[in-house]
Amino acid sequence: MTNAEFDQAIEAIRQGQITSRERRVIAAAMAMMRELSNKPEYQAWQPTHAQIVEFITSLDKHLRRILKQVADDLKEERHTLH
Repeated sequence: MTNAEFDQAIEAIRQGQITSRERRVIAAAMAMMRELSNKPEYQAWQPTHAQIVEFITSLDKHLRRILKQVADDLKEERHTLH
């Protein structure tokens, strides 16, 4: 995904307009949130939309690049699984 597409996905998430591209960014954000909070994989955890938006909004440039890369990696994984 290009930087412009990523920025559009972020804005769409903020507005609650979720498509497959936004789902990848949300999944990436949730993975980062889980990792940063040290929650084990086996523990049930579902952040709210507001928490995800707050997390994404709080990211600096470096962490936004990481989020974009994780979202891109998720897309690549999905293609290799099918």
